[in-house]
Amino acid sequence: MVKKRNPRVDRAVRQAVADLLETEIADPRLQLITITEAEVTQDHEVATIYYSTLDPSLVSGDPRRTGGDRLPEPHEVEAGFAAAAPRLRGLVGRRAKLRTSPELRFKPDPVVEQANRVEQLLRRLDEGAPRDVQGDGADAEGDAR
Repeated sequence: MVKKRNPRVDRAVRQAVADLLETEIADPRLQLITITEAEVTQDHEVATIYYSTLDPSLVSGDPRRTGGDRLPEPHEVEAGFAAAAPRLRGLVGRRAKLRTSPELRFKPDPVVEQANRVEQLLRRLDEGAPRDVQGDGADAEGDAR
């Protein structure tokens, strides 16, 4: 029989990591990061933390191209998490009130990437759809008149 993870522990670890990134970690590579999910093994030895970063297309003018503030590249975010992981490990164990502090493994959230891919595909479909230029097609306003 497969043992199930404890969702309370998953939530506590996710919240602890998110709070600690805001209050205890000053690494600029880890700014504008969202912790989306945490999966803690049954024995609390390992916690896989899923994160997402801010999409540069949402920022007016891509800050990656300017000389001032910029969004970190994915490899920079990974390096930031690798540097912060030992400190976070001890703090997470205390904050989440766990007997043992789990090893933290950080991974980009695949759901965010999949959602972006679906959105791109939908945009392509919308761009390729024929438009009713003359207004002959039935629409909600045309039917109501």
